[in-house]
Amino acid sequence: MILSLHAQAQLFLLTVLLGGGMGLFYDGLRVFRHALRHNAFWVQAEDGLFWLLAVFLVFCVMLHANAGEIRFFTILGLFGGMGLYFLTLSRMVLAVSDKIISAVKYMLGLFGRIVTMPFRLLWLVFRRPARKIGGFCEKQRKKLLQSVKLCVKIIIHRLHINRRMLRKK
Repeated sequence: MILSLHAQAQLFLLTVLLGGGMGLFYDGLRVFRHALRHNAFWVQAEDGLFWLLAVFLVFCVMLHANAGEIRFFTILGLFGGMGLYFLTLSRMVLAVSDKIISAVKYMLGLFGRIVTMPFRLLWLVFRRPARKIGGFCEKQRKKLLQSVKLCVKIIIHRLHINRRMLRKK
């Protein structure tokens, strides 16, 4: 299919925008990884899904706008758009998102401290009595455990005696 120069320029601009959009999406993925740390397996799985999505989008654009023909300037536009995005806007996007993530984490921590404040105050009031009660319960548990051990020894001794008597009979 023969494209006019105007159509080729539009296709090139579309692929540059698609490349920039792919770069922005990948930065979103990087922000997600920064906000929620996870292991190498999930990073690789996310990268694989990103590239599958990217290939699908490029295929759809090439199929729709270019009748499925792959031209050098479209590939150049895709990588050029990604490169242009990563050289210009990526640092700013990551810096702003880092500040937003820090602010959200701070707000969530503040909210958590506000919500748990009554419980922490109650703990300050009841900590000493709770520890004394805990110590008392621990002593009682040990005494009970010793009593149970003694009872088990007595029962086992009686069973041995009964078994000896049964053998004699």
